[in-house]
Amino acid sequence: MSNIDIRKEPFWRLTLRFGLIFIIVVILIQLIWEFFSSGNLNAVSESFNNGKWLPYTISKVVLGIVYGVTMAFLMKRKAKK
Repeated sequence: MSNIDIRKEPFWRLTLRFGLIFIIVVILIQLIWEFFSSGNLNAVSESFNNGKWLPYTISKVVLGIVYGVTMAFLMKRKAKK
């Protein structure tokens, strides 16, 4: 993995990177939790039935954006010091 100079990296790119990684990790944790609590992944397929996928997707995107902006801001601020 190459070293990236955070100071020169565009803010939106850092936000996108942090946000996407966060969304993927959250979804994987939810899948693992569901599998161990019920023994199957039926609840995942149920969450996409009857239009329930839209609030599910919007909540993940909003959380990813908030996390991405926060982490990008903190990393930029840390790099300036």
